[in-house]
Amino acid sequence: MQSLLKKYIANRLSNKELVDLKNIVNTMTDEELEFHLLECWKKETGQVAGQDLLDELKYRIDQVNAKTTRNSSRTWRKLAGIAAAILIPLFAAFLYLLTEKDPVHDTNDMTVYVGPGERSTVVLPDGTKINLNSETQLTYDTRNFNRKFCKVSLDGEAYFQVAKNKKRPFIIQTDHLQVEVLGTEFNLRARKDESITEVNLVEGKVMLTNSQNPKDTATLVADHRAIFDENTGSITVDKIDSSNAAPWLKGELTFYATPIQTVLKEIERSYGINFTMTHSEIITDDLFTGTFSTINLRETLEILKMHYKFNYTIKGKSVIIENFRVNKKGI
Repeated sequence: MQSLLKKYIANRLSNKELVDLKNIVNTMTDEELEFHLLECWKKETGQVAGQDLLDELKYRIDQVNAKTTRNSSRTWRKLAGIAAAILIPLFAAFLYLLTEKDPVHDTNDMTVYVGPGERSTVVLPDGTKINLNSETQLTYDTRNFNRKFCKVSLDGEAYFQVAKNKKRPFIIQTDHLQVEVLGTEFNLRARKDESITEVNLVEGKVMLTNSQNPKDTATLVADHRAIFDENTGSITVDKIDSSNAAPWLKGELTFYATPIQTVLKEIERSYGINFTMTHSEIITDDLFTGTFSTINLRETLEILKMHYKFNYTIKGKSVIIENFRVNKKGI
């Protein structure tokens, strides 16, 4: 958040980073927003905010909240209003112009994006709780919650705790599958850049429908997993230990016979880093099995180093790997 604000002030945000910043702001409470703005104030001025500034900030938050309408721009306009009161003029003016020109403000769509190395929790109007993993986007229309069904779209990975309402089904749309539930808990991984969509059901029952072939359906019950393969167009179901349905919620990255390229990509996503390979050889069909903690990057790299005998250097969000070699298949 702070790095995005700093780049925003310097007018160096890319379009994607601008969307990221807006989505982060839209998920914040007033207290979280206050904290980040005051941190920004301290870094820009070199001074800690006094009580007068704190009082002014709280006043501006209340004032902007009272004046803005309930739509997707509410918290973004709130940020602009507060910034105008306490941050540098360039930041305030820039925010104002973006607020006025952004066409999404006239819609009822809400989009929440969680960037690399981050996780977030969203509670929908019907009480459904959704934990979002790194690099995940959730989109929904606020009007859906006044209709006979609730529908959201997902690109990424999320753990759903759907509020029980037998009269109003909850529908999740992904690129390849539609998931319909009446109240249940499950983990759903459906990334646009991956050919596999996976549903791990903890409790309840869900119905899955192939988005390209609505006649192709499957019903999933607790302690079972469904996998849709884009390459074959088929849905397969097998039994699982539901206690491991979403290891990422426990701060773990778990792989079983997973291609090493996929492992490296998931590590990048989870820690919010980028790998740079030099003098290295990646064999695409080399498979890796193991579990990492998502808390300690260096520990994860040391485990990989034991297997692949490489050297690495960490420079901020970049990890330079030298002499990566595959020792054997099926580690």
